[in-house]
Amino acid sequence: MTSQILTQNSLKDAFVSVFQKDFPGETAAAHPARNRAREVLPSLEIPTRKNEAWKYTNLKPIVSVPYQTAAATLPVSVQNYFIPGLEADVFVFVNGKFQPGLSTVSLNKDTVVASPLSALTAAEKEIFDVHFGSLADSETDFFTALNTAYATEGVMIRVPQGKIAAAPVHLLHIQTSGEQASAHQVRNFFLIEKNAQVNILESVHSTENTPSFANSVTEIRLNAQASAQYIQLQMESDQSSRLTRTEVLQEAHSRFSTFTLTFGGQLIRNNLNIKLNGPGCESILMGVYLLSGLQHVDNHTQVDHIAPHCYSNELYKGIISDKATGVFNGKIHVHRDAQKTNAFQSNRNILLSDTANIFTKPQLEIYADDVKCSHGATTGRLDEDALFYLQARGIPVDTARLMLVHAFIMEVVENISMEPLADFIATLIENRF
Repeated sequence: MTSQILTQNSLKDAFVSVFQKDFPGETAAAHPARNRAREVLPSLEIPTRKNEAWKYTNLKPIVSVPYQTAAATLPVSVQNYFIPGLEADVFVFVNGKFQPGLSTVSLNKDTVVASPLSALTAAEKEIFDVHFGSLADSETDFFTALNTAYATEGVMIRVPQGKIAAAPVHLLHIQTSGEQASAHQVRNFFLIEKNAQVNILESVHSTENTPSFANSVTEIRLNAQASAQYIQLQMESDQSSRLTRTEVLQEAHSRFSTFTLTFGGQLIRNNLNIKLNGPGCESILMGVYLLSGLQHVDNHTQVDHIAPHCYSNELYKGIISDKATGVFNGKIHVHRDAQKTNAFQSNRNILLSDTANIFTKPQLEIYADDVKCSHGATTGRLDEDALFYLQARGIPVDTARLMLVHAFIMEVVENISMEPLADFIATLIENRF
């Protein structure tokens, strides 16, 4: 038993040291949230499959890799990673490091205040420090504590009261790991003030098939009557792994929609937690995962209905082939005072092979008595009757399959308000199948 504990501790120490050794080395003058995260980190363990929340996801092969922090080796062309036709302000990060020469941030100069963490003004840093670590709990989660303690780069976006963003903001992350396995962390904070509106796209890509790991934490605050759409587009290589945590707090009559779109990666774990903290909030959660090979994607969501008269709707859809594995664990928690809640959750999956796997667990926990809530999950093959119907009308079987897959996924994609992005994803699906 002693040798096992030493091995586990050594593994954790080696993993933490990757991020620790390149940290600037602030002392007691660091932000209180950083200091607290560093205090609790030694007592937290890397989750194992004995933990119910990680029952189907094995992290040991990922955290055992001897990572290094990689230099920002620029890709041949950043333009290859832009979304065709999408006019947006773009923040480019290569191996976790901001690239001002590749970024374009002019469209929203009168409506949005946005800066990388490494270049915050004194006024921006003051706002960031007030909110840093206020939503993402470092007390119990190892990866959140690791990020809070040692992440130094990311983006702060603030949309001032009453402002409507003139264009989307695109956070573009490119991993160019080279010969060595590499790792980095990202920390984002978005503040959408009263009556403000913005669309944010965060996309991640890998240029080489070398092992890489990213640990990302995003905190989002929507003040009263604010509106935001946040999209995560994950298109990494089969050797890239990523853990994300997104914490959202909505105040009265705010509207938030989020899309998690996974089209690549070795192991992806997305944690999404939303708190509807004021009356009249609306929250839309949608996800798509197209998995093949040995890919593993784990989506964990929780929606906390704290206030009355709120609405949430969650729809995650997956297509899984080869020996890939999908995991969905979604929970709706309706608190005692959240009367007149409308909350809906659905997870639907199509398996394209006998060796594909899906583990799904939709959950409801209700403590109010005047609510309308539902949840459910379905898993099956492509509809054989529909396939036969299309073939009977002269459509080749491969085209018929593509049509059914396209229709299945587009139920989610058509809700994205950025039309060029929706078109890009539709093309991506056609190319995949």
